[in-house]
Amino acid sequence: MSIEELVGSMLVFGFNGSSFDEPKTRAQISELKAIHARGVILFDHDIAGNHPRNIRSPKQLTKLIEDLHNELGSDLIVSIDQEGGAVARLDETNRFLPTMSAIEFARIEEIDQIQYANRQARQLAKLGINLNFAPCVDLAIEPDSPIIAGKGRAYENTLEEVARCAQIVIDAHRDAGVRCCIKHFPGHGSALLDSHLGICDISTTHTPEELDIFRELILVNSDAFAVMGGHLVDRRIDENLPASLSKLHTLGVLREQLGFGGVVVTDSMDMRAIRDGFGEVDAYIHAINAGNDLLLDGLNAHGYRQGGAPARITEALVEAVKDGRVVGGMDRLEASRERVDRFMGRSKSTRAPR
Repeated sequence: MSIEELVGSMLVFGFNGSSFDEPKTRAQISELKAIHARGVILFDHDIAGNHPRNIRSPKQLTKLIEDLHNELGSDLIVSIDQEGGAVARLDETNRFLPTMSAIEFARIEEIDQIQYANRQARQLAKLGINLNFAPCVDLAIEPDSPIIAGKGRAYENTLEEVARCAQIVIDAHRDAGVRCCIKHFPGHGSALLDSHLGICDISTTHTPEELDIFRELILVNSDAFAVMGGHLVDRRIDENLPASLSKLHTLGVLREQLGFGGVVVTDSMDMRAIRDGFGEVDAYIHAINAGNDLLLDGLNAHGYRQGGAPARITEALVEAVKDGRVVGGMDRLEASRERVDRFMGRSKSTRAPR
């Protein structure tokens, strides 16, 4: 496999448009094909301007995903943020199943939780979506958090209840054959800032329980999910880099301390937490050297960004591999490719005990 193909196999990008009949969609998908991009992420609307983006109806989305596979390959990762509530790209307004927030989910009976989670996961599978960036396992430690508890995205503030609810959602995805991803490592629930808008420093607020939720789910589930690294700075671990770009966090804590051997994915690289503090290419090199296997960029954040980012980033990363700035070179990229292949090709397995 060429360097270009290995670099592309780590990249998941957003794109504009809801049909291959739209020139902008066809042009952007052609760009992703040229760089061998491994995946796409779907949005219902553009964050800036609130214009419709990829999702209009079940019938339209099914056709779009079929066309994406035909153009970009049968092993394409088609991903989405479908937590429910405030973070639901599929909702009733576009004739998808109704959703509820994490806190609402935590307050219903367990039998209803199981049925709801199964319906949601089966809907993703039927549409052709094979990776969901959910469940959010942040603890509701800071009730005034503008991005976690403030949006109802945390199940509860106790490790036991978050683990119980998250396990139901993980089991539902596994049974439906859809991969899922827990987030935001090492824990966003104590932060008062939103990483969409800037770096969140959790050095004085982060609690042991926020890390323990990842430890517990990893222990029980092994290869059942990926883990998303947050744009969160804990200076007790790494003085300079957020967890998403930090080897000390990803390799040191997540892999060595917690024993996670699965796929690690960055939170979206277009967030202000990354864009304001790091150069576009430097951020991607940091992310690879940190130990991430998939580099996610929704290309959907507030503020201007020059077009052609997928091709520009790919070309720069290829050069970084060639000149040694990517530690481990092609062997490093091949290891990530193998991890992602195993994860996405994993067959349904026995449900983990609760």
